Amino acid sequence: MSRRLWVLVHRYAGLFMALQLTVAGLGGAILAFDPWLYEWLNPDLSRVPVQDRPMLDPFALRERALALDPRIRINAVELNTEPGEVPTFFVEPRLDPATGKPFELGYLLLYLDPYSGREIAREQAGVLWPVTRRNFTQVVYALHTSLACGEIGGWLFGLAALVWVLDSFVSLYLTFPPRRGRTGGSAAPVASARASWWARWRPSWTFTWRGKPYPVNFNLHRAAGLWLWPLLLALAVSSVSFNLPQVYQPVMRTLFGMREEGTALPDLPQPMPDPALGWRHAAVVGERLMAEQARLHGFTVRPSPGTMFFSYDATKGIYAYPAHTDRDVGYHTPGAVVSFDGQTGAFRGISFASGHNAATTFTSWVAAIHGCTVGGLAMHGLVCLAGLVTATLSITGVYLWLKKRRFASRAALCRARPV
Repeated sequence: MSRRLWVLVHRYAGLFMALQLTVAGLGGAILAFDPWLYEWLNPDLSRVPVQDRPMLDPFALRERALALDPRIRINAVELNTEPGEVPTFFVEPRLDPATGKPFELGYLLLYLDPYSGREIAREQAGVLWPVTRRNFTQVVYALHTSLACGEIGGWLFGLAALVWVLDSFVSLYLTFPPRRGRTGGSAAPVASARASWWARWRPSWTFTWRGKPYPVNFNLHRAAGLWLWPLLLALAVSSVSFNLPQVYQPVMRTLFGMREEGTALPDLPQPMPDPALGWRHAAVVGERLMAEQARLHGFTVRPSPGTMFFSYDATKGIYAYPAHTDRDVGYHTPGAVVSFDGQTGAFRGISFASGHNAATTFTSWVAAIHGCTVGGLAMHGLVCLAGLVTATLSITGVYLWLKKRRFASRAALCRARPV
């Protein structure tokens, strides 16, 4: 009776998630190769020929970008860009003095030549139609995260991800062999019952394309989920952290003591868009504070080609200065980020990617797996495969449900016929 209950839970959880996970899985399979795909589609926005001279530093590039349009603010700069890599600036509108409202910019992304500061392009983000080479990966990402339905779609995907996490354990349980003594009266089941638990579980891992459609789909549904179960669980958990942080973070704080030093600072009564510390001065302060925290907490700051964003949050009045350390997780997740006051430079907190709190370390790792920023090319391939398997599990699950409904309808019709 207990097993039948969990079968029903798994069935209806799968039906609830089917559309979201099919779209998310197929989109994720494409996005696993997003860096190369985007560069192939938009070579002019990705790289310029490497020149025999140094690139402009990120603060000089920011100043060039601001000079191009007095209506914009830029509150983040890329550090550690590779030679020839085109830096991307995310722009925000200033307030129009005439109306008191933000300027209508018509673009959110500004691309500059890293050697000359020449403007390469201005692009609008979030425009999903018509689909072009410029926005193709944005369209796939919007479908992958929210069915391209905005905030409501994000909530639905987050809820589906939460159900996915819980159902992962239900589905694993259902692959286990039934308890001994519940196999019926034939000789073959009795012999099976005498086998070891591992021997009885082994068929759940096997699959063949031969046979009738129903058993083929059933075995594919079961075996595919088993072989990639740890990776699928990591993707499910990270999806909850991305789409439902208002659920994920309180749960992780309550159950596992996750701490978010430096990232949970209160908002100011009024935003402070123009800090007293200029960006160059702030970078010097951030480097000094990072060195102090390294001595205090026993980590090592080290050079790395991984891209980092040095940012300013006007709503909190703080700079966030990152550094690659021996606590990095993946290529683009700095091991430490110090927060300090934009007016005084006073230290406000530090957050670590790993090594300081087990729950934070776990979250960083599942996020890095989801984003393919660990494991090199092999992880990109594994995540692509996991996306295809996720879609396959949803499609085969719906197929099995439809076939069972048809079998049940036929059986009910046969019982209703007069003898």
